[in-house]
Amino acid sequence: MFYPDSFEVSTPSDHEIQIRRDFQAPRQLVFDAFTKPELVRRWLLGPPGWTMPVCNIDLRVRGAYRYVWAKAGEKEMALGGMFREIAVPIRLVATEKFDESWYPGEALNTTTFEEQGDVTKVTITMLYESKEARDTARRSGMERGIAASYTRLEEVLLSDDVTTTHLIGTPQITETTAQLAAVIHLSISRSEIRSAIGSGLSELMAAVKAQGIGPAGSWFTHHLSMDPATFDFEICVPVTAPVAPVGRLKSKTFEAVPVARATYCGDYVRLGEAWREFKAWIAANGYAAGPDLYECYRVGPESSPNPADWRTELTQPLLAEHQTPCISPGVQAGPTPGLLSV
Repeated sequence: MFYPDSFEVSTPSDHEIQIRRDFQAPRQLVFDAFTKPELVRRWLLGPPGWTMPVCNIDLRVRGAYRYVWAKAGEKEMALGGMFREIAVPIRLVATEKFDESWYPGEALNTTTFEEQGDVTKVTITMLYESKEARDTARRSGMERGIAASYTRLEEVLLSDDVTTTHLIGTPQITETTAQLAAVIHLSISRSEIRSAIGSGLSELMAAVKAQGIGPAGSWFTHHLSMDPATFDFEICVPVTAPVAPVGRLKSKTFEAVPVARATYCGDYVRLGEAWREFKAWIAANGYAAGPDLYECYRVGPESSPNPADWRTELTQPLLAEHQTPCISPGVQAGPTPGLLSV
């Protein structure tokens, strides 16, 4: 089998196998080819004559993936695992375990995507539970299989029908102005989020209208904690004067801060993916994100029944010591007046 010069296989330790390969394609596109089922099915096909009837990928931390390969007259091959780390489009860490005993135990795979000009360098480091498991994997013909799959991947990346897709518009670096808001603070489980936001927003809107001081702009949420199981956040409505406390309702001033901001268009179900892309951009451009974040719901279900019309602005406060990195071409920077969540 022909191996391109950039294809390298090494064993950094008794428990590891490392595979490297260069691809003439943008990093985001290569990352998509590793994480989007419609692309993975086109290159991760296994030996000649095999198909991939199952390719399920839940691309989120603790999300699962599962691949199944089939061939007439042969027993199916299948493997799966769970994502432990995701940094779009830079790094993936996931477990891997075959249904059958191709090698003992579970492996931990770390895949990195490094962009160098027009080339994306992919490195996969597979950490096995033992030297025996690593050696069993090497004897399985894994090297030839991966080399063949990467050749097909290169063909997919060069095809005319594959393009890089982004969920967010070009991010901006800006500075907010101070903003008064009426807020309700909630700390609830993930399962309660929809009903809690609906009732909380109705309560807020009724109160600020009754006091004649708002709303003075689009409502937004201020997320204080990123625990995936618990939502610790504030529902916020901009107002023109301090609100008189009523029940859960309180008045709050959001101070001016430096932020990164991007707009996501579409259904709320993909907001998590949009945030991952946004945070990856922040990190890749040398900024350090603060502990909290904001979502402003510019256009939503109350304005249009079509999710394609919905617009959510994502705002990430930045840490003060990391405000002057080199900014990539096409990135806008500079102060812009407006709401903290606008």
